[in-house]
Amino acid sequence: MIEEPPRIKKFRGELVKVIPRFPNDRASLKHMQEKSLGDLLIDFVSWRSRYVGRRPRTVSVELAAQADPRWAAHADAIEMFLEKVRSGEDLTPHLSIAPHTKGYAPAARARNAPPADRWSDKDFVLNAMGYHHFHLGKTIHPRGHVDRTNDLIFAEVHRDKFHVIAIFGHEVFDQDSAERMRLWSAHDQVAFRSVPPGSVVISAPNTQSGHTLQSVHYASQCAKFIRRLEPLLDGPIFEAGLYAPDHQAPPEPKFSWTFYHLDFIVTEEVGSTNFLLMRGWN
Repeated sequence: MIEEPPRIKKFRGELVKVIPRFPNDRASLKHMQEKSLGDLLIDFVSWRSRYVGRRPRTVSVELAAQADPRWAAHADAIEMFLEKVRSGEDLTPHLSIAPHTKGYAPAARARNAPPADRWSDKDFVLNAMGYHHFHLGKTIHPRGHVDRTNDLIFAEVHRDKFHVIAIFGHEVFDQDSAERMRLWSAHDQVAFRSVPPGSVVISAPNTQSGHTLQSVHYASQCAKFIRRLEPLLDGPIFEAGLYAPDHQAPPEPKFSWTFYHLDFIVTEEVGSTNFLLMRGWN
């Protein structure tokens, strides 16, 4: 194997360190360390997409959600939560705590892995429908999450928009439950609302491994940036094309690869300058 440059080796180590493995043992660590950088980027992007970037968003709500009796029952908690969305507060306390500890499972990548293993480190609803779910608790616990509530808000989350689909009980996570069927129905109404009759639509394409095509494509583009720019970063300062001609660059810059949530960045550490290469989708 060709020896990786120190900067990529450091970046790889940071990715391995930040993705929570389960089981968290030497075998799973070795498994991740032996991955190609491209595969590791897919694992990171897939895991990180289960969170939501911290930024203000406009809020829209489906009429069916507002008509649900549970919407009125949780009116205060919902408004408190949506105000956090509008003001750009950190929504992590309202999200599932699963990705805090279950970010990557080697069993999910095993050949002919059963569905239970293949989906053990992914959010099925998020990957299949594009919806995050949020708890409506008001109190933040010492471990950083709000009270876990049975009723949950499901929403499409974009960089600047937050579209509430509906409110569901926790039974929605049971594959054959009435709540899951209601979620699929709500999804189809929203996803196919403006689609002409007879059209063929793939609303959320996934790979055989369960990763979204969006995550795989994004990770692939990040890898292309690394391959193209890595040989240039230690050459003449303008060779990589990062600085504008009139920008004063440090005489001895030090570059590193990093992510800010899903945004892919190359950082110049001496001058504390970030260059955004790829913009994440939430």
